[in-house]
Amino acid sequence: MNQPAAHRPGSAPMAAFDADALAELEELFGRSRLMDLLDVLDREIANRFDPPASEPSRLAQDAHILVSSSGGLSFHDLSGACAALERACLSGAEIAVPLGTAIHAARHARQAIATLRAA
Repeated sequence: MNQPAAHRPGSAPMAAFDADALAELEELFGRSRLMDLLDVLDREIANRFDPPASEPSRLAQDAHILVSSSGGLSFHDLSGACAALERACLSGAEIAVPLGTAIHAARHARQAIATLRAA
């Protein structure tokens, strides 16, 4: 089994994902299937946040979808940021800060996925 890129110097920021959990997923699914799953997540992030929806109800739906898909692949920062964004949208709270946090986490996740693919 290859060690996930997050363990290698100069690679994706470890905060973007849980490297140990991703290594377990790689062991379970194999590298090829894991890369397929990461490709799907990368496309989902792009589809949902590039650009983000302007209507809070749609933004809440997009965030909700990313909560589970990113969390399941150990991208916990993105999952948590999307959960906070979803809550803000549904409660009618100000969404600028949670949206900015989610966009930032999404950008880091996509950079980490690109690094993992290149490894």
